[in-house]
Amino acid sequence: MNILVINGSPAGDNSITLQTALYIQKYFQKHSFSFINAGRSIRQIEKDFSESRKAIEKADLLIFCYPVYTFLVPAQLHRFIELMKEAGMDLSE
Repeated sequence: MNILVINGSPAGDNSITLQTALYIQKYFQKHSFSFINAGRSIRQIEKDFSESRKAIEKADLLIFCYPVYTFLVPAQLHRFIELMKEAGMDLSE
């Protein structure tokens, strides 16, 4: 299974939530994991969404990870979801 983790934390690779996803990756070694640091790289992703789109289309499962201590989705992750909508991505399958 191809699993795509979309990290919405502005802390990027230092995100505690991302560390949890990396632990899950080690536990499920038979599956293929890839990561998008949307929280840290949203400006570059806004300029060119094509690589993110390819990764999403290839994925069998999407995992959105972001810090929960504020009980809000970070603006960067919200913008990433907007970019998915603007690209006309259909995730219903």
